[in-house]
Amino acid sequence: MRRQAGFTLIELMVVVAILGILAVTAMPFYQTWLQRAYGSEATLMMRQLVDRQIMYYLEHDQFFPPPGLSYVVPAEGTPSPATAIQDIENALNTTIPQGHRLNYVITNLPGGAEMFLEITAAFPIFRSGHKSYYCQLKSSGETYYFSGN
Repeated sequence: MRRQAGFTLIELMVVVAILGILAVTAMPFYQTWLQRAYGSEATLMMRQLVDRQIMYYLEHDQFFPPPGLSYVVPAEGTPSPATAIQDIENALNTTIPQGHRLNYVITNLPGGAEMFLEITAAFPIFRSGHKSYYCQLKSSGETYYFSGN
């Protein structure tokens, strides 16, 4: 009798079990890498926006946007106002990426002496578990960074 070439059911089940164990142990590492990537992007974008706001203030003697206004750029959907991405790019010479699962809010408080930047996500972006990164920038030059939920 001739033996057929191929794998037995037991061999296939062992391979599937090993792949399952590897996948289960790899998922927490993958989630950690994603969290670090989004946290790094939020930190980088915050620093870039703050630097551009300082440059804008030095040139125009006010922050962007005009006092009392807020610009909202959600991860997906329509920004508020609808021209927010283009307005920010024109004024601050930087592009806010959409579709990266991070939401951006730029608010110039009434009076124009202080502005507020906020980057948020629906999931933790920092090891501490915080989902938001904020910056308060004052016309006196004081800058405060903090994170929260």
